[in-house]
Amino acid sequence: MFFPLPLTPFEEYMLLDDQPAYPMSCFFMLKLQGRFNTSVFQSALQKTAEYHPLLTCSVQEAQGKFFWKHIDTPLDVFRLPMDEERQFPSTKGIDLLREPALKVTVCNENTDSETINLDGQTNIIFEVHHSACDAAGIVMFAEDVLCHYAVQQGFAEAQRENADPNLLFRRGTFGKPRNSILRTLPKQFWGIFRAWTFLMNRVVSLGHGVPAKPSAASASAAVCRLPSAVSEAGVSAKYPAILHRDLTETETQEMQQRAKQLGVTINDLFLCSTFEAMKQYVSAPKRGHLRIAVPTNLRTAADVRMPAANIVSMVFLDRKPQNIQPVESFYQGVHREMQHIKRCNLGWAFIHGLTVYRKVFGSFRKMMQPDRCWATATVTNLGRLFTDAPLPSREGRILIDESLELTGIEASPPVRFQTAIGICVMTYADRMTINLHYDSNVLTRFDAQSLLNHAVPH
Repeated sequence: MFFPLPLTPFEEYMLLDDQPAYPMSCFFMLKLQGRFNTSVFQSALQKTAEYHPLLTCSVQEAQGKFFWKHIDTPLDVFRLPMDEERQFPSTKGIDLLREPALKVTVCNENTDSETINLDGQTNIIFEVHHSACDAAGIVMFAEDVLCHYAVQQGFAEAQRENADPNLLFRRGTFGKPRNSILRTLPKQFWGIFRAWTFLMNRVVSLGHGVPAKPSAASASAAVCRLPSAVSEAGVSAKYPAILHRDLTETETQEMQQRAKQLGVTINDLFLCSTFEAMKQYVSAPKRGHLRIAVPTNLRTAADVRMPAANIVSMVFLDRKPQNIQPVESFYQGVHREMQHIKRCNLGWAFIHGLTVYRKVFGSFRKMMQPDRCWATATVTNLGRLFTDAPLPSREGRILIDESLELTGIEASPPVRFQTAIGICVMTYADRMTINLHYDSNVLTRFDAQSLLNHAVPH
């Protein structure tokens, strides 16, 4: 194997942005109904992990640089009883310096033995450190696990080509020749200029609560989970705090129709509705900007067999609270800006900035300012999930074997200091699900539920 493997600029940024009170964890949940075999799942998980090696790695530091270090032991699968609300189980995050980037938890009900869950609900939760993988990578990994499970249960048609770990060598260059990112800087001048103007804006956070501010030791160490960097508070008692809302097929269709009438996309609607929702929870509405961070998938057709990794960038939308109005001109303005970002490939600006910064300064340690608000919220849309899975389906819901059905999916991005909410939208079996991950130090559950309700376009 090719480890130790240097971290890319984006991976290092995510590593150093991890704080004990705000883990840089992404969450993905598969909701299964029927006869679930834990032993078969564990076998399928280990088989899949062989082709997605970053998820079984930890990070080591040598001479001021960070490297992926392969862990030879099999992934642990934690088993918990299903709670009444069937929520994401509590966690303290992932300590990448000491444990692998992936943590897997299985929650069962009606378990009559150590291996079989008879005709009940099973939730499989994947917690992944964002330094190792983005949302699209988690989706690919989870789909591969289900396919390997199905093959072991006799569904031969579920067999498909595995990911190619050798492609990980190009994940930092996105399939381009070495140093080509720097050579394209002149073409990205507008993106870099736009990023600079965004850095000059004062970004405001939500709510009237007090965020779990990182300790002084944590800010000065600026490295994931070192003993000197552990804050006294740690994560909140309820982490992750994630709410969800399932839209009916009719509600999903009505939203699509409204987007069509306005001449915008579903993404545009969610961005505008999120701005409108956040406006109600700004402490100083007449000063500063509300900012939404939007992940952008940089994968191409050449990345079909890329293992789970970060092939992603970020773009940012800023709006002054007083300029946020539920009128057509506001929706059209957001739509035009997003189209301009796509047309000019401005998603590359963030990657260019990280690459240049590390070239010049050698590390992101000086860049880390854990007490600054970089974004008010994160909004991501995973699109339609598992549409290409080589598995049979019933009313749009895929069957992993004759007695096990995938009934639903939930997912959530991380939250960080002063970025109090992360919204994730996804569509499965023609129904849309929206998850809202919130900072429970800042927002009450009631406020978070209100934000979620208002963030869904009406």
